[in-house]
Amino acid sequence: MKQQMQMKKILIVPFKVESVLSDLDYLSEGVMEELNHLIVCNSALKITSRSTSVYLSNNSIPLFTIQERFDIDFVVEGNIHFKEGAYQLSTRLFLTKNEELLFSDKRVFELNSWTQSLNELAEIIIESAIGKGVKSIELVHSKAREYYLQGLYHWHRYTCEEILTAIRYFKLSIKEDREMAESYASLADSFCIIGMMGYDQPNEAFIAAKKYVDKALLINDKRSDSYVSAAFVDIYHSRDLARAKINLDQALRLNSANLKAHHILAMYHIHKREFDQAEKHAARTIKIDPLALPHHGMMIRIQLYNRKYQKALDFINAAMNIDHSSTALLEYRGYANLFMGNLESAIEDFKCLLAKDSLNPLAYANLGYAYSKGNYHRESRNLEAQIIDLKIKDDTGVFEYAMAIVKLGQLDYNAFFKYAERAVDLGIGIFPAELKCNPIFSIVREDSRFQHILDRCNLSDEKSTFVPKKLIASSIEISSQTLDSLVFDPQDLAFVKANDNYCTIYWNDSGILKNKMLRISLKRVEDQLSSVHSIVRCHKSFMINLNQDLSLQGNSRGYFLESNSLPIRIPVSRSKNERIQALYSEYQG
Repeated sequence: MKQQMQMKKILIVPFKVESVLSDLDYLSEGVMEELNHLIVCNSALKITSRSTSVYLSNNSIPLFTIQERFDIDFVVEGNIHFKEGAYQLSTRLFLTKNEELLFSDKRVFELNSWTQSLNELAEIIIESAIGKGVKSIELVHSKAREYYLQGLYHWHRYTCEEILTAIRYFKLSIKEDREMAESYASLADSFCIIGMMGYDQPNEAFIAAKKYVDKALLINDKRSDSYVSAAFVDIYHSRDLARAKINLDQALRLNSANLKAHHILAMYHIHKREFDQAEKHAARTIKIDPLALPHHGMMIRIQLYNRKYQKALDFINAAMNIDHSSTALLEYRGYANLFMGNLESAIEDFKCLLAKDSLNPLAYANLGYAYSKGNYHRESRNLEAQIIDLKIKDDTGVFEYAMAIVKLGQLDYNAFFKYAERAVDLGIGIFPAELKCNPIFSIVREDSRFQHILDRCNLSDEKSTFVPKKLIASSIEISSQTLDSLVFDPQDLAFVKANDNYCTIYWNDSGILKNKMLRISLKRVEDQLSSVHSIVRCHKSFMINLNQDLSLQGNSRGYFLESNSLPIRIPVSRSKNERIQALYSEYQG
């Protein structure tokens, strides 16, 4: 352990490619990836993550600051240019603590075998950093590996077009070497992304992913990443979570530091609604790779799903410091504001998202949903028409996913379920987990059609043992300070939320969580419901019906009542803790 703590860390920045060589941009990260591979395989030097390298390439930071902030001892940077009829690679190695230049190297390389010149360069870097000679690196380079590295360059761009380009290079790699296990696994990951995001027909994409991951494991069953790829297919296509866990355990058995495995493990726990476990794995990925936006995105989603909206906003603001232009972060912030009741801010976030990503149907859908919540029904219908005009590719599930969100906002529940069923039929990977976890769908969770969809995805909720105390049917009228009123059976009340002189009352109606805002103080609502023993004031701004399936969470700093069927956690004031806990025990058993 002591020896590991003393390992020197080296950062290789993506090499700058001369502007006239723009078609060779892949060499920028390709050289970085290959040097990292050679150094980690042939020395005790510790390399930094890809995201750290890319971030520091895009943000000019003094070397001594890099040493202080990231505990990096050496930095390698360089240029790729074409001069005097030849491709040239210029490399410099710096010591960060005093910015000393340890060596500078220039060498010519052949474009059709560019990895071959990196063996000797890696030897020089290791020797200059460690201060002693190293054995000759004899890693055999091939065209297959060069194509693989080109594929990785495009894969890390994550867009549909770039993923398709990555697939082309991974296939070229396999054509050169039929035993290239990492290219098969990367193909599997690529097709999983296509199926998960609905870039093309999901079911066909996942079938291809399964075929390639099986081949990767057949060639080499000792690679950790291949088991992660297998788990990816298990989670998003087969919906076999038990098998996914077995594959992830094997991946970590082979490499306990596999960040990709911890990232997918967080996904696994999300699908099981085990948010505390998901957060542990997400936190580990951020600790090891603090500048990788996908890891921050995972943590933000976990907080949103767990109804911890302020905590989600804190993570969003931190991630904005890494990339303030990220459209994913805009979407997350829009949802956080939406769930916190900051509707004006949510609309602005979703409008900014749409301006940046005008071909994304979900950007239209999110804004349409927010407009509906603000009673801007004409604007919502206009966005629905624009989604139709996008002419989204058939059979991907994306159109159905987007329309389901819009229809949910418009309270058209029959249309919502029609589109939701169709999206599941088409196999779009991300939709079922969103259905299970995203609070936006809380209002329909108790509908039998919703549970049927989850059952089909092998994501059905655990059967609750809670049995509400049933009373004879009755009705009560909540009279507001205006002519408006609300009549309902008090047994169906879920909770009441107050905001100034208005209260929003939430109640269940045949499996749908409905709500209505009245001009009335919470005290007057409390007075009118005083005869119902299970409905209590738990906070200065909330009342709740304890005769429903709830859990009481928290500690001495504060308690919350929560349920999968409620869009928010209901806070409990300290002054009311004792009474609420006693009543909670009475009704929850």
